Amino acid sequence: MIIPIPLRGLIVSALAFLTVSPPLTARVGESQDTVERRLLQPSVGKFYSRSKDKDNRDFERERLKEEKDQPFNEAKKYFPSDHREGVYWKSSVAGHLSNDNGWKVHVFFVAGYSVLEAYQRVGDSLSEFEVRALLAINRGASLWKKTSAEEAKNGGRRDQAGGISTNGIGYDYELEDGSLRAKHKGNWLMIFSTRLDGYVVEQQKAAKMLSDREAERNRQEQQNRAPESVMGF
Repeated sequence: MIIPIPLRGLIVSALAFLTVSPPLTARVGESQDTVERRLLQPSVGKFYSRSKDKDNRDFERERLKEEKDQPFNEAKKYFPSDHREGVYWKSSVAGHLSNDNGWKVHVFFVAGYSVLEAYQRVGDSLSEFEVRALLAINRGASLWKKTSAEEAKNGGRRDQAGGISTNGIGYDYELEDGSLRAKHKGNWLMIFSTRLDGYVVEQQKAAKMLSDREAERNRQEQQNRAPESVMGF
């Protein structure tokens, strides 16, 4: 569990994030009602659920592997504490709800609005054309730009001294207007609010500060115990 440090900057950052108005044209930023009204149509999609085969002993192992491979796992623990997650299935077959070929979609909501959508291609491999199409759907009136290989490797950020700073969610693409970022990994594409990414960075910094303080406290205790520990050698 991450316990944010009650610094003024973090509080201001959180308030700014939670009160942001959603984009008018991008899909990320829509209300939960709008997202579900679009996805949960009879021939389009449904809430996702894995049908458990009682005779399949590999079910639990497959489920754990599936969850382990989710690209948002590391960042998720730094999301706002009141976030909600919806998991949906969307068919890739026009006019027909296929249960085998389609998309598993994780949507994270804060204050009732989508802030991160993670699309996992199921049945077929995620193609470059599908990546482009999803980015186009979410670009609004702006354009996507690809980050450099070095920026992508380091999570897209460097500190003022030139060293690598906290990574946040990490991204490969960013809208020119700075509102959204995206990351492509295997059969997954994540598209998310830049404000969410910034919030994650602030929480990572707070967690690192707490960790550094604890490490220093332990070091001091070890230093104080050392003379007594080695006495008599």
